[in-house]
Amino acid sequence: MSKSCGLAALCALAILTGGKGWAANSTGVQPEIFGASTISTRDDELAIAFAPDGNTAWFTKRSPTTNTTPRSIICVTRRVDGRWIEPAVATFSGTWNDFSTAVSSDGNRIVFASDRPTEPRRPAGTFDLWETHRGDAGWSEPRNLGAPINTDANESYPSLAADGTLYFASSRPGGKGASDIWRARWTEGHYAEPENLLEINTPGYESQPGVAPDQSYLVFASIGRADTMETAGAPYHRTDLYISFHNANGWSEPRNLGAPINSPFSELTPTISPDGRWLYFASDRSFVSLPMRRLNTDQYEADLHGLLNGWDNIYRVPISAIEHFRPSAREKQQ
Repeated sequence: MSKSCGLAALCALAILTGGKGWAANSTGVQPEIFGASTISTRDDELAIAFAPDGNTAWFTKRSPTTNTTPRSIICVTRRVDGRWIEPAVATFSGTWNDFSTAVSSDGNRIVFASDRPTEPRRPAGTFDLWETHRGDAGWSEPRNLGAPINTDANESYPSLAADGTLYFASSRPGGKGASDIWRARWTEGHYAEPENLLEINTPGYESQPGVAPDQSYLVFASIGRADTMETAGAPYHRTDLYISFHNANGWSEPRNLGAPINSPFSELTPTISPDGRWLYFASDRSFVSLPMRRLNTDQYEADLHGLLNGWDNIYRVPISAIEHFRPSAREKQQ
């Protein structure tokens, strides 16, 4: 979802961010910007994923645009001596629109979304899921996952559980809404037919799943639910993050993660760290809000060109900040 840029657009956004109040449902742990000025910059960054040891990260960088499809690339960075080094374009990206990586539990396989061409060619403007494998010479030429994962509709936003189960978003026929979350189990060396997560999906928009390594819970983005934190008068619908827990009875009723994780801005692309300790997500929250603090020109220009300029940054909170959403024993029995 692209964001407006420029002084006039931000002034308009300041007017529109007033409206209904929103509840603080989380523990109050404030999200922190991750990798400030290296990973999170004044540009648009989202959808981070990590190698199993946590020392390599892939994320999406997206071009600014208001009237054309953004150009997205996948970048990679490494942590050396406790610091994240300057990112580079991943060797398997940079030519087509690529975004949103998922890394296997052994670190040797990456699944990502791309609009690169296939044979036979699929409808223009649609995305498929692709995979690349790490070998002695680096990452392999990407391969389309094919059926039953990919269809003529959009497949995107992959997330991999430790056992290889693939969660992803798709607009394929047979779903509930414009975008649904699907799950495909890895069995006998291939993916089984994807299953629609009926307890989670609605006639609206559910996408961008981030599954826990053990599949005990799922964080995802949704638009248009009754408990959204979107404010009145917003120029377009914005995504909030929701969580659902898995047990013997299936998936629990999704719950809005609330403030300060969610905000009147967009929160998207949740990811659980490989060690299960952190929730990462992107947000386009900015310095623009109502009531606006009075700024002189220098202050406004500094904010406009700073990290909180309204483009996505990557944030994180400890998983402990959302543990209280886990259903109680009584709730599980109902």
